[in-house]
Amino acid sequence: MSDSLFMPLTQRVSARELTGWEAVWMPLGEGEAERMTIGRGTGWKPIEVPRQLAGREGRQSIWYRTEFPRPDHAGRVVLRIGGAFLATNVWLNGRLLGSHYGYFAPFGFDLTPYLKPENLLVICCEAPVEPQPEKKRHIMGLFNDGDLKPYPASAYSSLPEPHAIEVPLGLWQPVQLEYVGSIAIDWLRLKPTFEGTDGRLEVEARLRNLDGRQMDGEVELSVPSPGREPLRLRREVRLGGGMEQTVTMRLALPGAKRWQPWRLGEQPLYHAEIVARSEGGESSRIDDVFAFRELSWDIGPRRWSFAVNGRPIFLRGACYVPAYRLDELNARTFAADLATARKANVDALRVVANVLPTDFYRQADEAGMLVFQDLPLTGTYVYHGRTDETRFFETAAREQQAQMVTLLHNHPSVVMWIAHDDPPWLATNFDLGDVHAVRQNHSIDQDLKSNFERLDPSRPSIAASGDVDLHLGLGWSDGPWRDIALVEPLMVTAFGAQSLPAASSPAWDGIEKRWPVADDEPAWRYAGFQPINWAERGVGLPSSHQALEEYVALSQSYQADLIKYAAEHLRTRKFESCWGAFAYHLVDPHKGIGFGLLDGARVPKLALEALTEAFKATRVILEPLAFEPARPFGFLQNPRVPFAARLVIVNDDPVVMGRGTVRWSVTREKAAGARGLDRVRDAVQKKSYSGTVEVEVPTAFEPAVSATTLSLPLAAEGEYRLEAALTVSGQVIDRAELAFNVTSTLPAIQPRPEIPHYLAERLADLGSLRPEARGLSFALENRTRPAVLVGVTGLRLDGVIVTGHQMQLETNAGLAPLPKRLDLPLGRRLVLHVVTGEPIGAGAHSLEADITVPGIASGRLVIENGSNSRGAG
Repeated sequence: MSDSLFMPLTQRVSARELTGWEAVWMPLGEGEAERMTIGRGTGWKPIEVPRQLAGREGRQSIWYRTEFPRPDHAGRVVLRIGGAFLATNVWLNGRLLGSHYGYFAPFGFDLTPYLKPENLLVICCEAPVEPQPEKKRHIMGLFNDGDLKPYPASAYSSLPEPHAIEVPLGLWQPVQLEYVGSIAIDWLRLKPTFEGTDGRLEVEARLRNLDGRQMDGEVELSVPSPGREPLRLRREVRLGGGMEQTVTMRLALPGAKRWQPWRLGEQPLYHAEIVARSEGGESSRIDDVFAFRELSWDIGPRRWSFAVNGRPIFLRGACYVPAYRLDELNARTFAADLATARKANVDALRVVANVLPTDFYRQADEAGMLVFQDLPLTGTYVYHGRTDETRFFETAAREQQAQMVTLLHNHPSVVMWIAHDDPPWLATNFDLGDVHAVRQNHSIDQDLKSNFERLDPSRPSIAASGDVDLHLGLGWSDGPWRDIALVEPLMVTAFGAQSLPAASSPAWDGIEKRWPVADDEPAWRYAGFQPINWAERGVGLPSSHQALEEYVALSQSYQADLIKYAAEHLRTRKFESCWGAFAYHLVDPHKGIGFGLLDGARVPKLALEALTEAFKATRVILEPLAFEPARPFGFLQNPRVPFAARLVIVNDDPVVMGRGTVRWSVTREKAAGARGLDRVRDAVQKKSYSGTVEVEVPTAFEPAVSATTLSLPLAAEGEYRLEAALTVSGQVIDRAELAFNVTSTLPAIQPRPEIPHYLAERLADLGSLRPEARGLSFALENRTRPAVLVGVTGLRLDGVIVTGHQMQLETNAGLAPLPKRLDLPLGRRLVLHVVTGEPIGAGAHSLEADITVPGIASGRLVIENGSNSRGAG
């Protein structure tokens, strides 16, 4: 797959960054024919390197060239490319040095044998655009599938020009020359452990002889130790010409200190430096950071436990995709994001389907932030692919997995490996139809999990995010928010909802900000807007709102309410059975409409404050038990049913413990406006209660406890507020409140919204309504992704409810009853018959049907005959 040098660590020797780049867009084969490998061809223009470019249909390959003189260095000259999307070929003076596949791993080549007084370096980068995500074979994680990129997968290639599907392309990290000797150090693997109170460090270093001759040399390991001389260990080595050798050394570090997550202690970090010497001088020098911390876990089907340094921990987390443009990330960005996360009481970040620049992991080490690390795999791969395509994908996945583990192995912040984000074989992905039924990608994901266990037995790993853990889509994509109270998961690695950026935020740059705006505005959908979920479970579509500012405020309030409710519910199940909750996600990766607690310009949304409150270390949680949900969010109490709520204490602060007091009160703040006899009755009804309860506050390493359960008759209608305060040792540790409405008027069930036209026309032939001898028929034709139809109800013909009918499917053998689950393969035309016993009359007709296609759309679909079709004429 790659025949380059893997170079995870920068050599601590002299180096030079290459500049003066020129580039031209041209396919690899055409460029070779034009002799661009030796700098020929036309159209070369100056270009900045590093810089992440955008590939699209017809522009998926770019050539670079630059010139440099032979370095004044007597040893070896190694080219180091810090990162490139995606498949890279490199030539020096017309000679092909080799290739590399993958975007995140640094790689390079030994230039020494091919150097001339003046040298021409040519690089070609390719990044294929794959418009059918389920058939993709290239490994770019979130960059070529999913809903975290511009033009998300949920837009189903439906957007008009100028919107186009793009993928990252090109040299997004610096290109430099490193000057080394004959013996180079490829990588350094550090394995710290404890024996009693003393630290033990095992070091593995991969040496490479870049020379064709046998080389004798020495390797020296140095580990600075506070308050004493550095610990040193030397080892003589002998390498044959062009050969590799792995050297292992062991050191004792008396009095080593443990690295802790930030809320449990300090983060002492150690450095290890290794120097290779040959031919009488220094040949190569690299160093890396490490720390002493121990993980223990028991993770599998229906079980999850996780401890750091022997102490169990409930992970208060957030998913993290800091930018779609990797070249825009720097140390300042990571420092600010980590500071924001800590301020929000987040102690773990999940890097979703991506590998970030090493600056992030270094700063996470320093900040005491725990990291769940995904391999850059998401969604479905090589469905119905040829054997060679499947082999390519699986080989590339294994190679990139090994590179990722080696690249990040030494970072104490990384505590979990995840092979594949949301693969099709998950039980929750039944809506993918045949792609799910054949368990696509299941074998390779299990192989990757086994490889993680072999490559790094010091950390837990799972085959897929969404398998043992849960992606909680309730309140957005998977069902009503009220059902959150019913889930008892082991670990939730994604929960949340979309919201709009603040009206004044720079995140609106490039989004259509005029008002009013169409419900399926292409610019909004390109920016990530998911109209189906906004209509069915969010705050509705733009057409139902008077002003953008109002829409922004309502959307941010809904996101904040949902985030807070879900986070607090999951914390009440701390260790019984839930071990963590990751909000989806910390920051939007581009200036668009997304799930971030901060938008793409890093302007906070209301949900950031809500999560900060919900994740407070010691928290009194007010959990309503018997309520009806308001739309879009809120708690409604029937006056004929006692108000019930549970007061739960959860504690993650190792300092707080012991006896505490919870003082609570329920007060009506606003009457419902009763008249006549109801007003008299209201005047004599009790509208406030209060009480005090003693509670033993759990330690940081114990489950949450229930302080009390309230059951209060509240017959007087109006707006109420439940308030509670937790006091420990005379100090108020936390306050919480819950607003609810006592009313006998419950909201009416809203009709399901009409499926947006762009989506409806990708599910059905909207002009296919036809008369039949015993009723009528219409055609479904899925052009979204593999899917399943699970419901066709609420039929109305020309506005009149259709009753006493049967739904049947047209098959080669005739009509058959419509199954409860009908696979909708891509591109296949399926004709459904509505059998009423008599044909429909002549003329124009319109059929409305409530259809449910999980994961894609649910709502009203309007089918018409040709003379009445919206697209006619």
